[in-house]
Amino acid sequence: MDHKILSKADYTLIFTFIGFFIFTGNMGRITIISEFFRNVINDREFFISIIASQVISNVPATLMLSGFANNYRELIIGVNVGGLGTLIASMASLISYKAYTKEYHDNTSQYIIYFTMLNVLFLIPLIILWIFIH
Repeated sequence: MDHKILSKADYTLIFTFIGFFIFTGNMGRITIISEFFRNVINDREFFISIIASQVISNVPATLMLSGFANNYRELIIGVNVGGLGTLIASMASLISYKAYTKEYHDNTSQYIIYFTMLNVLFLIPLIILWIFIH
């Protein structure tokens, strides 16, 4: 085993992922929040999962909302579509951002603006398409 590889790991990113999962697991156990999701998510899995993905990322959103969803098909479609949008919407986007900032230190704000604009540009048509085929 090459122990040098362990020193090259991005532990900040790893702990961020772990934090997302701990956060979402705990949020689902808070009574007021679980009641909120039970009341709000019914027949709105697609839209609620897109919104949640923008704030806590699509994978943790899936885990948190799955305990409240009745329509898993719409939940899965929603979190996949919800991976577009904000930088945090997809953990893969966080990884790409981290890689970009290592190489290009000066253009990070431009990257976030361009990234968000392109993602929203793809997100909106997918939402409209879902509305039409749903």
